[in-house]
Amino acid sequence: MASEANCTVLLPPDISGEPRLEEDIMASLESQKVSDKIGALKEAISLMLQGEHLPRVLMCVIRFCITQEDHFLKKMLMIYWEIVPKYDGEGKLLPEMILVCNALLRDLQHPNEFVRGSMLRFLCKLKEPELLDPLIPAIKECLEHRHSYVRKNAALAVFNIHKTFGDRLLPDGPDLIDAFIGKETDTASRRNAFMMLFNQ
Repeated sequence: MASEANCTVLLPPDISGEPRLEEDIMASLESQKVSDKIGALKEAISLMLQGEHLPRVLMCVIRFCITQEDHFLKKMLMIYWEIVPKYDGEGKLLPEMILVCNALLRDLQHPNEFVRGSMLRFLCKLKEPELLDPLIPAIKECLEHRHSYVRKNAALAVFNIHKTFGDRLLPDGPDLIDAFIGKETDTASRRNAFMMLFNQ
């Protein structure tokens, strides 16, 4: 069904104690300590994967977590963005997702190449075209990045987005990758690009 949620993550539940209430998780997300935010985010992810609905946590995560520079917290956020419900009951994208999209864009333009590369790998898993569409120009720019880690993951992102959505989001995807291969010297980047052309 079109309304089914996609999730490629499976985490075992934490059975060390009783799960915290939504209010407790929100209070920890508001903490000044990054370790508290990480712990709360882990618990929210675990509960959501067990079928719990935590609608108020989303705005708390947006307000208190997306501006943090801690790399482990950023990784946890990517898992959270992957599993959090992104549509309302009528199938419309939640308004909060505009703020999420802005956060994803910031990481796509981050000065740290590993933050950029991790975000590009995460975008390979996103199945929401409304979230991906505003990010396409930044993904294309990453194909020209000075660091090969960013370029190889940008090629992978272009491949997966084009494979999933075809010409809807990246009509010039094959042409981009063809030009990319012509000037790319990094072996891993070229391999990811050839994967796309081979699967056309």
